Amino acid sequence: MILINTRPMWNLGRNIWNQELRRNLNPCVTLLSAPSQEISLYAERKTGTLLMKRQIQSLLSCKVKKKIILFTSPTSVEAFFKIFRRRSYLAGCYNSLHGKKELVKKAESFFYMQRNKISLGAIGEGTARRFRELFVSPLNEREYLGRNNLKMLYLEKEATGQRWVEEFSEKIRPSFVVVIEGKENSVALVQRIKLYSSRVLSFRIYKRKNLIDRSTSLSLANKISLITKSSSDSVIKKQPVGILVSSTSAINSVRYLIESLQESERLIAISHHDKILSQVKKIHGRISCRRVESLSPAYISEEINKLL
Repeated sequence: MILINTRPMWNLGRNIWNQELRRNLNPCVTLLSAPSQEISLYAERKTGTLLMKRQIQSLLSCKVKKKIILFTSPTSVEAFFKIFRRRSYLAGCYNSLHGKKELVKKAESFFYMQRNKISLGAIGEGTARRFRELFVSPLNEREYLGRNNLKMLYLEKEATGQRWVEEFSEKIRPSFVVVIEGKENSVALVQRIKLYSSRVLSFRIYKRKNLIDRSTSLSLANKISLITKSSSDSVIKKQPVGILVSSTSAINSVRYLIESLQESERLIAISHHDKILSQVKKIHGRISCRRVESLSPAYISEEINKLL
């Protein structure tokens, strides 16, 4: 089987997620990394960053007692973490940091002090898990969460912005809500929250750049064709091609790739969300779809290995 990983990646650093996926996959699976988008922090060095800083300080000093910080995706958590690691956005809490260990300790201290004032929201279990991975020390996680110091409002299944607002509407009404999201995100989520609370702030801290266009799609399709033609085994020549799609924002990029591959009956679209798969299905009705429960590299590898 050939597996194309289109999961977006950050502009700097290694693609650790893809490396972990490769370690867990059966060696007979050919893994092709084709990030649909490149992610980077938004307006970090511009005046907009100073505005964001003032907004965050305003949030924390707001007279409203109840506040919700809502993370829309694992990427929003990662962007939030990168900003905290690079700059002191919380005056007095994140000055002179030296490495992740100290950041985690200070994050724990801050959220412990604010535990009765701030609730954390996450659209989806994967987003909640990513927050815990980055901001809660693995050594202290059981004790820290056990004391109920970290209030996380999230949906375990079929998570969408609309469902999150409906589920936690009573929590939203008395709260000041800040939405941590990307520059290209739809305004729909903030508008839904405004139905219950007018005190809403959209905090856009990262942006995406599409990487897969018609040219790169054709190049990747040719590469796949060469892989299959180079084998004398007729079974391998007809091996399925899986496309991992992890976000709705990547679907337009994936469209070019699917069109370039042409042999749609061999394609398997893989995602963790029915909404993504339904939109992929609109590109070509003959595409087989497989839903996975989690975007964890280990879990996806397990599901892919079952297809062999």
